Amino acid sequence: MTIDTICEACINAVRNAGYNESTVFNYEGVVRRFKQFCKNRNVTEYSCEIGKSYAENVISTKTGSFSLNRYHTQGRFIRLVDSYFLTGIFDFSTLKKVRITPDNPIHKVTYMNYQEYLYSVYNNENTVHFYEYGMYCLLQFLNRIKIDDINTLQSFMIMQYIKETKQTRQREMLCELRGIFRYLNRNDLLNSIAGIHAPRIKRIIPILSESEIQRIYAVINESKVTLRDAAIVITGLSCGIRACDLIRLKLSNIDWRNETISFKQSKTGNLVCLPLTTNVGNALAKYITEERPRVNDEHLFLRSLAPFTPFTDHAACHSVVSRVFKAAAIEKATRIFGMHMLRHNAASTMVKNEVPIEIIAAILGHSTPDTTDVYITTDVKRLKDCVLLMDGISKEVNP
Repeated sequence: MTIDTICEACINAVRNAGYNESTVFNYEGVVRRFKQFCKNRNVTEYSCEIGKSYAENVISTKTGSFSLNRYHTQGRFIRLVDSYFLTGIFDFSTLKKVRITPDNPIHKVTYMNYQEYLYSVYNNENTVHFYEYGMYCLLQFLNRIKIDDINTLQSFMIMQYIKETKQTRQREMLCELRGIFRYLNRNDLLNSIAGIHAPRIKRIIPILSESEIQRIYAVINESKVTLRDAAIVITGLSCGIRACDLIRLKLSNIDWRNETISFKQSKTGNLVCLPLTTNVGNALAKYITEERPRVNDEHLFLRSLAPFTPFTDHAACHSVVSRVFKAAAIEKATRIFGMHMLRHNAASTMVKNEVPIEIIAAILGHSTPDTTDVYITTDVKRLKDCVLLMDGISKEVNP
């Protein structure tokens, strides 16, 4: 069965099963990436082996770090495709969030013990996923070099592991290793990587132009998008809130009297209190009073179709932003759409308004202001002011 045939059949099955267009859209994105994945490897016929390789390809090509979204969406997609490949039927009951585990039975015990430890230390699911994926990769490496007991790790093995890791992922990998070595009480291994510093690649953050922002507000004011979608985009543009926090917002998080939005960040655990600006407040109030379903659910944003439940993940927010951008005729080009782009835009606006970096970091919920420094690259005017003039500098160097 060819890759094209099984992918087309999958999209048709998802659509015929009655899934929302946003879900179909997400599957179409996974299919495009899967086809490119197979094309890069000159694979035209489907097999469970190529499916497994794709499901485990969960490192973002842009950030070089573990992608929780890829982990879930690609895993669900391959489990669905495998069911069709093996039985001729798309078994939607298999679409459960099953975590990958090491191939070696001995390593599986180590992996589960580490998971248990991580949950005892961290409250955030994304943080647990980050570190457990690092353990998974290390154990898979040990399996290749025929090492069963992780406690027999030696420095030369770690050096080999680091050399085999792509440069774009080395920074995250070193962080994962430090967590593993602390868990194992292996100070010798911690010392062996103490002097290794992987380069941190910082790209200029893509943001919206002034004309694009004006077009967004124009389609919102002309009611070309739903009140819910408008409220989500306006909140993202003004507050820079992450998708994972936005889908967890509850009505009680909004203090109308004191004009604030308060919540605990799921990524960092930091408590954040944001000002409820007039623009955001009006958008939220209009959505709540005129469009939000009358159901017994405290979550602020709900699905617009029955059952009126909260968003399940940030993919729903991505679909919302994409719809609004499409209505505003905003070209994607090389930029990544979604709530994160709105977050970048909110931060860059504060930078241009000369808000101190420390305050921006507090609003975004960053643990240190250093994380916020990247947004300085979005202020082209102030960057130009930093350029040294070349007047008076000789073109020749005299001996």
